[in-house]
Amino acid sequence: MSDSTLDRGIAGFSTLLLVLAGLMVAAGLVMPSAASAPPEGFRSLGGPAKPVRLVVPALRIRAQILPIEVNQQAVLDPPEDPRDVGWWKRSARPGKASGQTVLTGHTVHTGGGVMDNLRKLHRGNVVRVVTPKGVLVYRTTRVVTWSKAELARRSVAIFEQRRTHNRLVLITCAGWTGSEYKDNVVVFAEPLGVRTKA
Repeated sequence: MSDSTLDRGIAGFSTLLLVLAGLMVAAGLVMPSAASAPPEGFRSLGGPAKPVRLVVPALRIRAQILPIEVNQQAVLDPPEDPRDVGWWKRSARPGKASGQTVLTGHTVHTGGGVMDNLRKLHRGNVVRVVTPKGVLVYRTTRVVTWSKAELARRSVAIFEQRRTHNRLVLITCAGWTGSEYKDNVVVFAEPLGVRTKA
């Protein structure tokens, strides 16, 4: 993929996320909620923490996570390196009881993108997010591929921060047409907690 083609794909994806970011900011306050107890064999992270690394064993992903935000051109900047993952820093930090933690990464049709194979995840697969407070384990609950129009229709449900129970959202581009990406793969995962030592 040429740099200009990659830039066009990122720009389209970034524009969509910018619109979503605006919706989230407009949504305002996060609704409080009581955190449910972690399942057996897990404990709470002990509070929100910045994500620093994404580990997805089923896809052999082990990637650095960098905070991302909108730039002066009103575009959400993904990490420059296609092997890195971006954390939308207006979304919830891992370990927070409510909201959604939104991570994005590149798909490169010729290979080399951190999320090239995201669509191959299955319900029940483990996803780990490393933080300074510990490694938070998530279990995948849903993997979908939506057109950009469908993603836009579902944007509030996918990105809004007033969700009463936290979840992880992974998102990347899909559906390469030879000139652009027409779809997005979205993965939802629920937190289990930090594994307790046997």
